[in-house]
Amino acid sequence: MLSAPFVSSMTVLALVAMSLAFARRAPAGMKLPMQWGLNGRPIWHAPREIALSFTPLLAAFTLTPFALASLWVAPDERLTFRIVLTLVCLAYIAVHALHLYLLRRWLRGQDAG
Repeated sequence: MLSAPFVSSMTVLALVAMSLAFARRAPAGMKLPMQWGLNGRPIWHAPREIALSFTPLLAAFTLTPFALASLWVAPDERLTFRIVLTLVCLAYIAVHALHLYLLRRWLRGQDAG
């Protein structure tokens, strides 16, 4: 089975790769939406570098303790720990993919307008 540090690291690397791939679409210096209101309009924006690095950095800071905690998990609780870690990693990837999808839609709207 894959170790918790490996799974955590691969998750962060996947998030970074997703952000780098998206960065080619948004011009340098552009401010990107970070949150949308119920009306579908952006509430606030952040510089491109911050917007695209927020989720990977958050994941790195929260998954590192997970990876370290795996060293002290009792043998009878390892399966549960790995399931929880997997779900957290998948949630990070899904939320980041949603954010990038919404950014892509927003950018298309900026080009049309």
